[in-house]
Amino acid sequence: MSATPATLDGVEESWQAAIRYAEHVTESGHSVSDALYRSLAEYWDEGQLVEITLVVGLFAYFNRFNDALHVEVTR
Repeated sequence: MSATPATLDGVEESWQAAIRYAEHVTESGHSVSDALYRSLAEYWDEGQLVEITLVVGLFAYFNRFNDALHVEVTR
């Protein structure tokens, strides 16, 4: 999933910034630019940024772990 202006329509700007950040962290933490980080810092304090990064990183890991072990999705 990629966040496009259409999919983010109606979403608060603070959350739009967090979603863009999450996409970069998921793809590669190296792709987080200073400009992107500054845009986050407009809305979120340092502790919140750590928490956002932790949640994104954990879910990325869980997905890779499950993919590697071919864990089937259950409902």
